[in-house]
Amino acid sequence: MKESKHAFPIIILIEWLALAGVSGCLNGMAEGPKIANLTYATLRAPIEEKGVFTVTGTFDIIHPQGETASVNTILYDDQGKQVAEESIPLTDTALRTSDTLAFGIDCAEAKKGVYTFLTSVKDIKGKQSNTLMGTFALTDVF
Repeated sequence: MKESKHAFPIIILIEWLALAGVSGCLNGMAEGPKIANLTYATLRAPIEEKGVFTVTGTFDIIHPQGETASVNTILYDDQGKQVAEESIPLTDTALRTSDTLAFGIDCAEAKKGVYTFLTSVKDIKGKQSNTLMGTFALTDVF
């Protein structure tokens, strides 16, 4: 019985392609959410408490599995001190694979200065998206 010189490399190639395909599928399943295209505005709330203001905005999300669970936002003052944090659970958008989501965060003790916020999303498996950052200057305090 004569063996082919090319049989062994062909079998190795077929096995490698099969494993690469499975690996690619597994990697695709492991992807977490991605967010981009941040837009935001600062709003100062004219209420009796001095220094209250709100940051609101939107961003686009892509999540192949559509399992987004929450929008998370943290606000820092110009000294790098965390002054507010908000985690908003999602219910109506949890199964969508792409969407534009809104976020908001309130700060009750604002002073003049530069503020930075970070926003991200987390899926039901605990995978966090990339983080988007915004910076603004607060010049008027009620």
